Amino acid sequence: MKKKRWHIMPRDTEKENTLIRELGVNPIVARLMVNRNIDSDEGHRFLEGTLKDLLDPFTLKDMETAVALILETIEAKKSIVVYGDYDVDGITATSLLYRFLVKMGARVSYYIPERQSEGYGLNLEALEHIISDGASLVITVDCGISSYDIVKAVCDRIDIIITDHHTAPPQIPPARAVINHKQPDCSYTDKNLSGVGVAFKLCQALWLRQCGEWYLDDLDIVALGTVADVVPLVGENRIIVQAGLKKMNELPNLGIDKLIDVAGLHDKTITAG
Repeated sequence: MKKKRWHIMPRDTEKENTLIRELGVNPIVARLMVNRNIDSDEGHRFLEGTLKDLLDPFTLKDMETAVALILETIEAKKSIVVYGDYDVDGITATSLLYRFLVKMGARVSYYIPERQSEGYGLNLEALEHIISDGASLVITVDCGISSYDIVKAVCDRIDIIITDHHTAPPQIPPARAVINHKQPDCSYTDKNLSGVGVAFKLCQALWLRQCGEWYLDDLDIVALGTVADVVPLVGENRIIVQAGLKKMNELPNLGIDKLIDVAGLHDKTITAG
């Protein structure tokens, strides 16, 4: 059996002492934070970040366009379909946006592709069915950024908003709006959001335009998808998961409550682990 080789990072005692002095952290914690390039400013958010520290969702490219189109579609009482994915991130993103749009009074349904027969991402046959059913707008969650040809094939017959977090290809699909912080020309500073995280930012933006604070009602759903997608728990992800776990332990969504029940965890504190 091979022996492990530990490579110890060189210390920066000046930075460590700054964190100890300004944040009041233990020396070991200070050293770990320095190793992760967390300075004093980021350290405050890392240790004590709250929902008030969330970034402005309108700094995401195309967010203004997406919000205007959704509000216009709801006002006209036209049909919206949330098109998701079959993993935990995709299912929670679908649930979050669907529930939010229902509370806004939208005519909304959802579609999650079947893993074996349809595979990942947008499916042309499914979109044709959605169009024939009379939908006016499709909003993708956790998928769509790689579906250039499919979007091009239907974009003259139905409006499409893509929300995704996967790496953007050279050709961005010709949708009405594409919200993805990993687009080369998106100035959004937090590049670690999951699919449900991006859907959450869309809900936050809609709330800022005209809705009630029930965009925070499903933070436990957002936390579940964020942790399950194994994105780094820093920046906004850390804030969302901290707040979502609090709700999950105090007053969880009915579906999550049943998951906790069948897992035999009702007498335990739910953590990211």
